[in-house]
Amino acid sequence: MIRLSFSFLVLTIALLNIVQANRDPIRLTHGPMLGHPTSESVRVWARTSDPGEFFVRFGMEEDNLTQISKSTLTKIENDNAGFVTLEKLLPNQRYHYQVIVNSRPHGLPGSFLTLPNSKLTQNPEHNPKGLFNFRFQIGSCANQNPTHGNGHRARTYENLNQDWAEKTHFHIMNGDWLYEELRAYPVEAWRLRAGIDQIPPVVDLMPTVVGVWENYKLYLSRGISLAQWHRNVPSYFTFDDHELVNDIWGAATAGRRDRRAVFRDIGTQAFYDYLGWANPVTYE
Repeated sequence: MIRLSFSFLVLTIALLNIVQANRDPIRLTHGPMLGHPTSESVRVWARTSDPGEFFVRFGMEEDNLTQISKSTLTKIENDNAGFVTLEKLLPNQRYHYQVIVNSRPHGLPGSFLTLPNSKLTQNPEHNPKGLFNFRFQIGSCANQNPTHGNGHRARTYENLNQDWAEKTHFHIMNGDWLYEELRAYPVEAWRLRAGIDQIPPVVDLMPTVVGVWENYKLYLSRGISLAQWHRNVPSYFTFDDHELVNDIWGAATAGRRDRRAVFRDIGTQAFYDYLGWANPVTYE
């Protein structure tokens, strides 16, 4: 029995090495999502299957995406997530875009509206301050728990996509974008899926961060209408308790040792990898 178990273990390791050596080419797994809109720019987020490069083609005509963004490299310490910034856009215009990985289009195409610009609306007599109108949507608590009665369907996002996506300049997600489902995901399972030999320092220091990453991926993969909304409407995000851990409190109390309190920084790390990039934060 011992010999059989040892042989099985050796065979399993060998098969895993073969799988890792023959991984598919890098591809888009999640996204794109839009964030941090201005009158001249917007950020585009994406996650790739392995660390690597992606960029975005964009333009004002759906079948003529002649402008090209700078490229970015996704990194394993961010769960292969990253973003690029589309720049030199015109105010209050609809743009179309497509993520490019391995020199080929990946994922569904999207579009968005840039914000108006006061310089273009300014009139010395009738509008000296350059005031302008814009539309935004605000919401929170996008629970996908099927016990709520709609299965995993998000009817709110279905209605938003149908009625407001083409009219809305940006979206404010005011917390609880996700809820706890995969927080206990094993680090070894994450490592094997990532196809890496060693875990990065962030996972070594905070192993439970992989469960939060998996939770974000679950919500994006399962929430089809949610993903559609974020593909076409730029967002800003705040985190509430469920981005961190349910009913968290006391995180700023010196000397407090409690699971909920100490999980704050772990949840915040994952938040910036998957949502917080969309906010006006300086990245070096």
